[in-house]
Amino acid sequence: MRMMPDGGSRLLCVDDEPDGLDVMSQFFAGQGFAVRTATNGLDAILEVKRWTPRAVILDLFMPRLGGLGALERIRRINPGVVIILIGGDPQALELAAKAGVRVAGAFMKPLDLRRILETLIGLGVTPMRAPRVAGGPTADGGPRVRRRILVVDDDPDVGAVLAEYLRGRGFDSAHANNGEEALDRAPDFQPDFVLLDIAMPGLGGLESLRQIKALLPDTCVVMVSANDDVEIAQRTLAMGAADYVPKPVDFGYLDSVLEIHSHLSQTRP
Repeated sequence: MRMMPDGGSRLLCVDDEPDGLDVMSQFFAGQGFAVRTATNGLDAILEVKRWTPRAVILDLFMPRLGGLGALERIRRINPGVVIILIGGDPQALELAAKAGVRVAGAFMKPLDLRRILETLIGLGVTPMRAPRVAGGPTADGGPRVRRRILVVDDDPDVGAVLAEYLRGRGFDSAHANNGEEALDRAPDFQPDFVLLDIAMPGLGGLESLRQIKALLPDTCVVMVSANDDVEIAQRTLAMGAADYVPKPVDFGYLDSVLEIHSHLSQTRP
């Protein structure tokens, strides 16, 4: 089947998890792609037939014709389509390889959406317009309010670098050196996000998290965890943290985490 002239920006996202599908579709729409979605393999095949997407992001494990079955049929309809597999099973790549499947990439959940974006662009699947940024214009051309983020880290160099990086990404960022300072600054600064180090002297990350959520329950708190603090970081999720990122911080991964939770906050009632 021949691609339509404007098909280079068409992206079909397929996942049976509604929340994940919504975050994924909003992210790529925000990056300038024309996006459609499907929640199972059969609907995905119908979309490929009638819409001719340039690329498909396809969940490997789904009801009503799983990813591998859908992939085989999608290939028959459009042999040139770019397919990226996603899944929550660490054996996904191995299963795909055993089945003789050729795909452009495979990504484990939770998804690093920015890495998927880079993969798509590298394969020539390009957006039809420039992506939106945190401080850029809205769809109606008006100014978008800059989102505020408070970085809490007892290492002044790390905190300053993170705050400066996030400022460059369009956030209004500030840095607090410890939990006590964060609690002093948060009421006036009213952050949309708090990037909170777990291991700090004095008021540690866990107690800081508890008090921040009591003070600002709608603020999205992302914990920063050293590699050996993974179990503690997971505990923070039960205490109200939205996510955590490992140290040393990978800026691309941090971008993805903030992008995902920005979209989630915008879609909550």
